[in-house]
Amino acid sequence: MMKRKLFGFCSALIVSLSLSIPSANAQLRSQGKELNFGEDDQSQSYFQGPSVDYAEEMRTLVQNIAKYGRKFKPNFLVLVRDAKGLMTQIVDVDLLLSAPSSVYLNSIDGLIEPGLSFGKEEFGEASSEKDQKDTMEELKVATDVGLKVFTLDYASKPSDVDKAMRYAMKHKFVPYVAPGKGFFNNKLPNWPRRPLHENSHTISNINLVQNYVLIEDSSRMGSREEYAMKMHNTNYDLIATPVFHHRSQTLGRDNVRKMQFKKLGARRPVLAIIDIGTASRGAYYWKEDWRQGNPPFILETAPTSSDKHLVQYWHPGWHQVMYGHTMSYIYGIIREGYDGVVLDGVNAYEIFANPE
Repeated sequence: MMKRKLFGFCSALIVSLSLSIPSANAQLRSQGKELNFGEDDQSQSYFQGPSVDYAEEMRTLVQNIAKYGRKFKPNFLVLVRDAKGLMTQIVDVDLLLSAPSSVYLNSIDGLIEPGLSFGKEEFGEASSEKDQKDTMEELKVATDVGLKVFTLDYASKPSDVDKAMRYAMKHKFVPYVAPGKGFFNNKLPNWPRRPLHENSHTISNINLVQNYVLIEDSSRMGSREEYAMKMHNTNYDLIATPVFHHRSQTLGRDNVRKMQFKKLGARRPVLAIIDIGTASRGAYYWKEDWRQGNPPFILETAPTSSDKHLVQYWHPGWHQVMYGHTMSYIYGIIREGYDGVVLDGVNAYEIFANPE
């Protein structure tokens, strides 16, 4: 599972992700089947009672996305961001014993751990030794099973960047230090001037990745074509990018294809960053009449952003938005030519599992 090879793409068609999702009371027809979001009189509440295992439901969503993607691309890569807690599950409630979740771990190709050395809370702020130690203890589950670990720190001072990279490499992680956080992560770093361990190798599986870059807002890097060319003119082994440029415009299959080749000519994977834990009002699937409780999986405004809503990510309607048919998010990403996904918002399960 950890050594899947990437394969090429035959088509250079540009396919839009402007997919149509109906209002809550409507039905969606795809491939002859009616997909009904349904009614749920508990939809406006966070909780569904003790019968819901919030961590397991998120693991299930991730596993289903991975399984669906690999129906079309056997080597579809899945990285999860900031979700260490999902790697283990309780096996004895009375004794509070936990064990690695083998099905989940086998369904993903790697983890992205933010703020291991810098920027966990504030940009450029160093993490404490205790926080680093606690994080490393949790990441031991991943390293023990041979799962690839990527670090994502946030700093701009060359000395801080070097320190973050040294710490990651010491533990055989793949580091990237972003020059901004959130929507300010919108440019290539000035330091180091070239990717760490820059090489001319074709990246045919995740274990060959020695460096990577992750951009969270591509709109500050020019037009779609200009952005794709800037990324093409680098030699990073892997690129993680937003699907949408200027929010409503996809990068387009031709631009994704351009980014899949290093400046030196070798093939590399390009992954689409998608949020599976919240629904954004600016997303392609959001309808004008959507609000809390309509459709039933839309909940309160997310604590991290006034433009996003928490969702019942275990609800069949939300799963239908994400995967399963030709109008789903993952299918659109596959049609655009991406090699896989970086799943963001996975840690939303903690809000439900640990309410304040």
